Amino acid sequence: MLPSWKIVLKILIVVHRAMEICCFRFALIYDEGLDRHQPSSNIESWMRAAVADANRICCPASASYKTFQISNDSQLPAILDQVHTLDAMVVSVIECRIADFIEAILFPSMLPFLRLDFSRCPAIANGRETDRLEFYHLNDFNRDTCGSLAITRWLEQNICLPFVDNNATFFIMENGTSSSASRELQDCTGLDDLKWSSVTYPVTFDSPDLPDNVKWYHLLNGKHLRLTSLERPPFVIFERDSYGSVIAYKGYCYEIINALQETYNFTYEVVLPGDKSYGKIMPNGSWDGMLGLILKQDADIGLGPFSVTYSRYGVVDFSVGFHEETATILIPPPGEENRLLVCLKPFLWQVWLSLGVLVVILPVILWAHFMCLRFPHEEKTCPGLAKQYFFVLGVLIGQSGQKFASFGYSPRLLGAVWCVSAVVFASAYVGVLVSFLRFPKLTPIINKLEELPVSHLKWVIPRGTALESLFTEATAGVYKTIGEGLSDTRGSLIDSGLDGIHRVIQGSHAYIDEKSYLVSFIAEDYERSGTCRLSFAYEEFFKVSLAFPLPKNSSLKPLLDKKIMQMMEAGLGNYWKQIYWPSSGGKCGRSIQPIVGPKSLGLSDLQGAFLILAVGYGMALVICYAERYSVSAL
Repeated sequence: MLPSWKIVLKILIVVHRAMEICCFRFALIYDEGLDRHQPSSNIESWMRAAVADANRICCPASASYKTFQISNDSQLPAILDQVHTLDAMVVSVIECRIADFIEAILFPSMLPFLRLDFSRCPAIANGRETDRLEFYHLNDFNRDTCGSLAITRWLEQNICLPFVDNNATFFIMENGTSSSASRELQDCTGLDDLKWSSVTYPVTFDSPDLPDNVKWYHLLNGKHLRLTSLERPPFVIFERDSYGSVIAYKGYCYEIINALQETYNFTYEVVLPGDKSYGKIMPNGSWDGMLGLILKQDADIGLGPFSVTYSRYGVVDFSVGFHEETATILIPPPGEENRLLVCLKPFLWQVWLSLGVLVVILPVILWAHFMCLRFPHEEKTCPGLAKQYFFVLGVLIGQSGQKFASFGYSPRLLGAVWCVSAVVFASAYVGVLVSFLRFPKLTPIINKLEELPVSHLKWVIPRGTALESLFTEATAGVYKTIGEGLSDTRGSLIDSGLDGIHRVIQGSHAYIDEKSYLVSFIAEDYERSGTCRLSFAYEEFFKVSLAFPLPKNSSLKPLLDKKIMQMMEAGLGNYWKQIYWPSSGGKCGRSIQPIVGPKSLGLSDLQGAFLILAVGYGMALVICYAERYSVSAL
């Protein structure tokens, strides 16, 4: 009867021959002596696990291998002819001379080459540094657990790594503590270079100074984790079939856990909380929701956008933050201002008042100048006060053909200055009025949280979240007011985000929640309706860090902390945002600033026109006194 590993190997050969598309194929060459000498070498298990892991990294398509068994030396030439068409080679033989011969023949081709040595073989002098995994240093158990990890590292570096993007490259290189497959294998033993080279017996994993990556691999390898999660786009997304049953999980948070799963070879299941909440403290001191599952040891990790708050931090541990989030207010879209009195909008009331005062007193000043300049010996009629009013008003509203008295320099100068100032006033008025008519001002219902209690809107808040605790536990300020409103008709708690969206669309409610979550809903609503029916208040609040909760003193926390930081530093967080954050979020839901649209002009905007009037009046007054003096002298 064939050994069990050969049966599995034959099945693998059939499966991989059926593969039609692959980017990289490498050869696995082994001899019959391996089965007799190392019956538990598990070559096919390592290859299967390593290829599967490499295919999940970021290779352009996939990787596969082709097996070649050596029964006698006469088969080597035919095997090597086929190997030249492949992209890499892994050699696992008992006899050193066979491996040395293959290495020497393939040396000029410079193909990636890995030797799995089950017996001590001296290095050959060919000027090339060959990757070797010295499995004879390890016992059967250690060889099995570290073999797949070391071979996967070699595949990543020699086949996949040159073809992945920069972000994935950084993560792969930082994922472990070593830079080569042989170093990865040595790190598994916890031995330094001197002890590794001199050891003559199989070693075990008894060293307390193992690298973290090795410890985590042994902690998680083959383990089954329990995750608790709630759907919360874009962080957690449930994929459902036509019957509404959940068949898969994806989203920003699951990208993190899936990246760790591919590296550390664990499985997981998702436990949904019965009350569909994140968790809050109950009157008896216990916690409900997902945090309650963690405290009862029914879940190992809370996978979702958990806000790190003081009360939660006292009962569970949190990983490092993977995202910073702010809360915002979703409100009905802003409306246009009433255009009934739009003709008064171009100027503020101070400008209108100033113009009214000028229209009243300027004709009197002109008339006084004419009266002062009357020559007793000349029979000239002094213009009346009514005519001065007609002149001032006619110039202001742009009526041409206004006649002005032709004697006296000071009144003529004052009249000319008024004409110039009136041009400035009229041009500014017409320009701003056109802007108001073509681009009306959009006025949001509220701009910030403090305005919500005094508006006509009611409010809704998701149940069992940090926002509920924020408002209900507040003891002063607007937070307390919002929290107290949850117990009367002004506010209410909701279990579904869709419920809150529908209430906002109806125009009667404001929905308070995390901004990224609301952006996803706005994008979905825009896709369905084709119009923007929702918007955000201008000011955001309650900025918190999002992290994964774990039981106190969980052994998984150091792993999550380090790997999450590596992923964020590599830019994977921004890459996943591009995938899961809605692309149409910029079309709707933008925060409306308190002042949008044309601006009404104030005194500071028209100070130039008023300065012309002031300087002109001063000059006219000086000229008036001069003319009056000359008249008296005559």
